[in-house]
Amino acid sequence: MWAASGVSPARAATCDAVVSDFNFGSVTLRSGAVNRTSGTLRITCSDPLLSVVGVCVRFGPGSGGAGANNNPRYLRHGGGAALPYQLRLGGYGTGFGTLNETFLSVTTLLGSTGSVTVPIYAEILEAGTSFDAGWYESVFSGTSNIEMSYGVLSCDLFAQSRPVPDFRVTANAVSSCELDVGTMNFGNLPSLALGPVDAVAPIDVRCTEGTNYTVSLGLGDGVGVTDPALRRMTNGLATLAYGLYRDPSRTQVWGSLPGTRATGVGSGSNQRYNVYGRIHAGQTTVLGTYTDNVVVTVNY
Repeated sequence: MWAASGVSPARAATCDAVVSDFNFGSVTLRSGAVNRTSGTLRITCSDPLLSVVGVCVRFGPGSGGAGANNNPRYLRHGGGAALPYQLRLGGYGTGFGTLNETFLSVTTLLGSTGSVTVPIYAEILEAGTSFDAGWYESVFSGTSNIEMSYGVLSCDLFAQSRPVPDFRVTANAVSSCELDVGTMNFGNLPSLALGPVDAVAPIDVRCTEGTNYTVSLGLGDGVGVTDPALRRMTNGLATLAYGLYRDPSRTQVWGSLPGTRATGVGSGSNQRYNVYGRIHAGQTTVLGTYTDNVVVTVNY
């Protein structure tokens, strides 16, 4: 005769983590552009008893790679270009540091589950026309890039680990252009300009490599101006007729209509254009300063 009794083994807590994708969408990389997005980290734990489960989630560099201590992380273009960005907890800006790991406490209900969701902030750290247009991506896959452990009191302690599903950080960089425009100064003029007076001013254009663009010049502030060769500078009620041209011989006017604009293809760095100005001969002047404002526009 015999008898046996048994006790079912106690069940331990189990946890899962999910990190959302981070999609910056279509971004412009002009200098000074701010490109930000956000996502979430959600942790769900279950425990047969009422308890608090400690969970640590660690973030690596991602497939795009990273600098020291994952600062910065990089999004990669198919051509190899690296676009620096960062993931942060708490908000945007360097004051919130770099997200390398985070420890969270998840309270489970009796015999049920509990969850915690925290926001994660992503921002592109640099901009400029030197970056290629197109798709940029970094994938967080495998324990070297995303890892979770739970049943711990801090991230410094060894504990059970569990795989975390992949997530992606993506951005689509669109073509962009920037302008730097100089001032044209004709200097001091005689009271009667018997001959033409010439001057030159620079325009520096920076467009994403391979971007077709045109540069247009407006007609200025002169009243009734319709001809790029006959713009008007004003000094009170007095005016001076002048023209702006694309060539040193001053035969190709520079305006905003087809055939009068400068054209180019972006290289990712500065491309200089000179604007050739001419005050036409035979005009009388009065004492004072003559000015005009001409709007420079790059279309791409």
